[in-house]
Amino acid sequence: MKNKDYDYLASVEKAIAEKYGKDTVQDFRSSWEEDREKEYLEQLKDRREKGYKKQYKKTVSLDENTIIHERPIEVTIDRSCPVCKTYSFSGKDDLYMNRFKSCYRCYIDFIQDREDRWRDGWRPNKEHLEGCLTRRKK
Repeated sequence: MKNKDYDYLASVEKAIAEKYGKDTVQDFRSSWEEDREKEYLEQLKDRREKGYKKQYKKTVSLDENTIIHERPIEVTIDRSCPVCKTYSFSGKDDLYMNRFKSCYRCYIDFIQDREDRWRDGWRPNKEHLEGCLTRRKK
């Protein structure tokens, strides 16, 4: 096992504190308190309960110890591109589906460097779309 050079560690810590501030080298446990821990755990519990409630349509409480949940809400994910109508298994398409409502390939063909026009409502006409789809199949 190597011997640690504590003088070197102290000098590095001092340099980091000078450049980025004291908070960067401070141990996070030094400012943590029991009250903050309890508040944090309550926030986690509330968030978990809110997420759990969203999964079910209706919750009926018979008494304080018995809760009945009705049928879970069915979550459907549409994985087909609204522009080219192709179905996607790619995780890369998720980003573009959320942001531009198109798959990655449609983003490259129609949206890249034209985001403002796309957001304003422009969509490719049928001939242009069919031409791009035939090029993709080659």
